[in-house]
Amino acid sequence: MEIIIKKQVLLKSLQLLEPIVTSRSTLPISSDVLIQTEEKNKVVFIGTDIETSLKCEVECKVLKQGSICLPAKKLLDAVKELPDEELTFRAKDEKSLLGELLCGKIKNTFIGQPAKNHPGMPSVDDKQVKTNQITISSDLLKDALLKSVFATSKEETRYYLNGVYFNIQKENAKFVATDGRRLAYVTRKLDNNKISAAGIVPTKSIDRIIEIVDRLKPQFVKFSILTDHFVLSTEDTFFVSRLVQGEFPAYEQVIPKTTSTIEVSAKQLKKSIKQVSWVTPEKGWGIKFLFTKGGIKLSAIVESVGLSEVEIEVEYSGKDLEVKFEPDYIMDMISILDEEAGLLVGINEPSSPWIFQPKDDKEYLYILMPMKL
Repeated sequence: MEIIIKKQVLLKSLQLLEPIVTSRSTLPISSDVLIQTEEKNKVVFIGTDIETSLKCEVECKVLKQGSICLPAKKLLDAVKELPDEELTFRAKDEKSLLGELLCGKIKNTFIGQPAKNHPGMPSVDDKQVKTNQITISSDLLKDALLKSVFATSKEETRYYLNGVYFNIQKENAKFVATDGRRLAYVTRKLDNNKISAAGIVPTKSIDRIIEIVDRLKPQFVKFSILTDHFVLSTEDTFFVSRLVQGEFPAYEQVIPKTTSTIEVSAKQLKKSIKQVSWVTPEKGWGIKFLFTKGGIKLSAIVESVGLSEVEIEVEYSGKDLEVKFEPDYIMDMISILDEEAGLLVGINEPSSPWIFQPKDDKEYLYILMPMKL
């Protein structure tokens, strides 16, 4: 095997593969990248941790066909340090299992493994993939996932909450995540889509999807939700993830009917939470919000530490109301909004769920349960 490839092309592929091949896996060879030539001007790089797999097809000059597995992290580290020039990569005969990377007077030799030892991409039905393929703006998908993924559960015992629920009903797309104490709910329009499908995509796969879109910056991507797998593709990149098996909760039922709404600056609320959070020593300590006519007073108190209070002016004319929230849960939502965004807060009883919603995005709801006072 021998190819000539541009450094930046090789580097881009290896950087996309790195998070997958460096994740924990019981299969040792999953830390390797499978490199194999296709046709006269194409090479394929495949990485997998068994649950997620990524294939990158890139152009190069193929001088000799072949394939080999090499340690992905070591290969990436070596490529990063090379000059921005064309590189020659070659693998000797399969018995020696040596891969050589050459650039000018630099020669790197890697000890590899046979390509046949690599599991490759999972077997999915190509016909089913194409039949169920949904085209979506990459910016729309990235925005919807950023606004939902932070609310997924980290508890392995509640595995059916360990991902974002895709619920696509033709032109109506919903992206939902919850950990049982909060729920992020994004609704978007998919023009001309005639496919209906649903499935729970694991949290780590959502992170990979966001990274793929971020690095490649395609205008559109395509995805399919099959019985067991989620498949995402761009022009030359293919990502496959297992779906979380289980039934997602009936999320529509937890959306509250609020009695009134106030508007507060997301920037001001974020600043105020930070100003009182020094008192709270760790997660699990809440901040009290006292709603009175004309304002909100935030306060935090720990007997062994001290007390902090700050007031925010808002237009509120309802009854005095005190509620307690986990500050990190509010900060998680604010952090993905534009700094100058207005935030609508749906007022409810202190023991019932509240709604937080960006003023400029009426199709995004963040529902949060208060803590006990």
